[in-house]
This record gives sequence, C-alpha cells and structure tokens, in this order.
Amino acid sequence: MSKAVNKSGESREAINRRRVEALNKHLEELERDAGGDLAKAERRAAGTMVLGSSLPVLMCGMIVVLVSIFMPHSGEVHGYDVLFYSDTAQTFVTTLPERVYVWLALVGGVLLTLGTAISRSSLVAWLNWTLTGIGWVYAVLAIGMRQSRPPTEPGDGPSFGLVMGFVGMLVIFVALSSRLLRRGAVQKAIAAKRRAEAGKDEESRAAQLVLRTGLAPRQDTELVDDRRDKVRARRHRAEHTDDAASGDETPDQPEDREDRN
Repeated sequence: MSKAVNKSGESREAINRRRVEALNKHLEELERDAGGDLAKAERRAAGTMVLGSSLPVLMCGMIVVLVSIFMPHSGEVHGYDVLFYSDTAQTFVTTLPERVYVWLALVGGVLLTLGTAISRSSLVAWLNWTLTGIGWVYAVLAIGMRQSRPPTEPGDGPSFGLVMGFVGMLVIFVALSSRLLRRGAVQKAIAAKRRAEAGKDEESRAAQLVLRTGLAPRQDTELVDDRRDKVRARRHRAEHTDDAASGDETPDQPEDREDRN
C-alpha cells in the first residue's frame, strides 16, 4: 500500500515525525526554563495560547466584525453611529442593548481578538472569549429589539451589518472555545510525563494517593507482640516483692527472748 503523500510530496509519516520532534524540543525548553519542575512547566504551557489552525478562523471573524461596524446597522444608522451614539442613532431611537453590543464588538471582537493573535496569552484569550460570548448574546437582543420596535418609532429593522457582526462574534467565540476548553499537545505531553514519573519516589506516590482518594498519607507502624515480656516483668516484680516481705519477718534473737522472759 502506498503511503499518504501531501501536495509537496512529503509523506504523512515524515510530517508526524517532524511534529513530534518539534513538540519534544519545545517540551525540553519548558522543562529547562522551569528548572526541571514539570508542574511549573505545565503551568507555563497553560499560560501560552496555541492557536494553530484556529488562527485563520479567528482572523476572519475579526475582519467580519470590523467591517460590520461600518455597514448599515438599521436603516440609515451605521455601526459607528451606534458606537458613538450620534444624532442619527438618537433620531432612530437606538436602544441600550444595541449600543452595548457595538462596544463589545469593538473591544472583544476586534481589539482583544487582535491581542490574542499577537500575544498568544491565555489570559487575554479568556478575556476575549468572555466578551465575545456576552457580545453575541447582546447581538441577538439587538436584533430582537429592532424587529419588535413599536410602529410609532422611526427606523427600520436589523440590517445586514448587525447580522454580520453577530455571525463574526459567534465565529470568534467558537474558535476560541475549541482551544481554551481543551488542553494543548504540550500540556498533554507534560501531563503524561508527570504520570510516568509519579511513582518513582515516596513523596510522589503519597501525592498521587491524596489526589486519587482524598486521604492523607498514613505512616505505617510496626506492631510488636510484647505480651509475654510484660507477663515476665510482672512475675519478676512479684517475686522481688515476696522476697522483701519475707526478709522483714526474721526470727527473734536470744537477747530479745531473755528480755521478754
């Protein structure tokens, strides 16, 4: 059977081998920087965001959100009108959820997404994930309020700019969820190495026992059957007591008998 070959003519086995080598090299660097402490190396790996194939999806979602701010939000009202609450936005009765959504789209969908792609920080990614998740919920509220407005109010229903922003925020949220809600390859490799080295010493075994059972380690004490020794000691003390008592009851001397007579 012929090996699977990609467009450049490189076999899949060679690609996987290069990935494993790169992973092992990165793992060695983390362990060396952490001074050999695998737990510290795992925390450092968790603090770095590995986007991988999610990066193009993330950037596409960011571009869609950015473009939606300049597109019609509702009728004559554009996204930037809602953002700065211009006279046009006030004339067509832009509601508070719409303004909150546009600000979340700018901060979470554009600025923090760009920050996540550049810094690769997990902290920034979590903040980005939180704001985009809240943002697309507010986008649904904004669409619903534009559709349910009273006929006496001026303005139109939701335009394609608002719908574009909702789709872009949802794409960013899903792309970040696929990375944040699971451990990366480096974290899995470090965890596997920690499990392999967990039973090498007594301290590691005790820590594993606490993690698995929740019970504190107990020091085993050797039980010694010393009942016979205790019985022998009591008998010896009893014999000494009897000897002392018999020594006190000595017979009378002749002089004592003559005095009594």
